[in-house]
Amino acid sequence: MAVDPFSNIILSLFDLLKGSFVVFVVVFFIVLVAQKLRKKIAEETNWSWFISAFATTIIVVFILTLIVYFLPFLSASQQLSINQVPEEFSPNIGNFLESFLLGILKSFIVTAVLSVFLMAFEFIGLFLFQFFSSKLEKQPNWLKLGLAVYSTVVLTSAIILFLVPEVILGLFYFLYFGL
Repeated sequence: MAVDPFSNIILSLFDLLKGSFVVFVVVFFIVLVAQKLRKKIAEETNWSWFISAFATTIIVVFILTLIVYFLPFLSASQQLSINQVPEEFSPNIGNFLESFLLGILKSFIVTAVLSVFLMAFEFIGLFLFQFFSSKLEKQPNWLKLGLAVYSTVVLTSAIILFLVPEVILGLFYFLYFGL
């Protein structure tokens, strides 16, 4: 049974809104933590909003990149029992240390590139937060922030899924094999 194009568009938009909610929950909690971190950085250093937001983005993305990069290696190394492998085939501590340091360097380079791209979406989120703040003056701040984050996540998801879907696999390739 063929579905008319109008229904297909409506159902695609509904799926986009529904799928973005899962990402919104994670991003909203990250934004809450990052917002407090940015305020603390701005107070201690007297940096402008842009510099403190960029520093916060680098810190948060670096932590997330380290988790994404090292989690498969850590789970795989726990399954490998080093004591049962013959000594001439078992990896030594130097190989592990070299891999770890190169992984941190690779994660930092990926973080620098991702942080520059994410600043554009932070500006969109800031604009939407200011828009919702002016329209919903009497509402609590977390609600305005939540609406801004959800709108930004929907817009970002639409751009990535409909315009450049290669970005998703490209990020993983860049993280694991790109450098």
